[in-house]
Amino acid sequence: MKINTRTKHLAAVAIAPLLLASSSQAAFVITAVVDGGLSGGNPKAVILQSTTSVSDLSVWGLGSANNGGGSDGIEFTFPAGTASAGDTFVIAGNTASQDFFANNFVQDFTLLNGGQSATINGDDAIELFNGENVVDTYGDINTDGTGEDWEYKDGFAQRTGGSAGNFDLNNYSINNGSFDGMTEQQHAAVFAGAGFTAVPEPSSVLLLGLVGLGVLRRRR
Repeated sequence: MKINTRTKHLAAVAIAPLLLASSSQAAFVITAVVDGGLSGGNPKAVILQSTTSVSDLSVWGLGSANNGGGSDGIEFTFPAGTASAGDTFVIAGNTASQDFFANNFVQDFTLLNGGQSATINGDDAIELFNGENVVDTYGDINTDGTGEDWEYKDGFAQRTGGSAGNFDLNNYSINNGSFDGMTEQQHAAVFAGAGFTAVPEPSSVLLLGLVGLGVLRRRR
């Protein structure tokens, strides 16, 4: 039986997920990392998508490498359950972030409190684990992301392609600072336009939607 999900209807765009090629271990990919611009830097989250069916979620975990201090290992383990290909999981960093996504996220998704693993700032790297193995990474765990091309402070980074594995900046749209000065309602509008259930190609209408919202900023 699946773990409980919070389900909402897609209000902005209806696009079927474009799943990545996966290996036996890479049944999940990091779809986005979020460091919001509201009080306390919320919402904070790591968004994952399953690329195939998963029979045992409890062997999957997440960890954040804060301020370039190297791996902290697994800081969050999924509860027992299953997933289907295309399922989206929002791993929130705290209660305020959970509340934001519960009230504002427009896709079908499963919302979980990831605690320390998702209590991230825009300079923190993320590791996705299958058992003890790291199968996907965002950022450089040994580098403070401040001033780096992958920094997502007061913003977010969204996967645009590629498969799980070593971090590749070319697989992401980096939206550093895009949430600066925004209200909660404006944050919600960005998430509605971004369509985080999909892993789009760079030319997809999801990214065009972000351009229309004036928030797509790729730092090189």
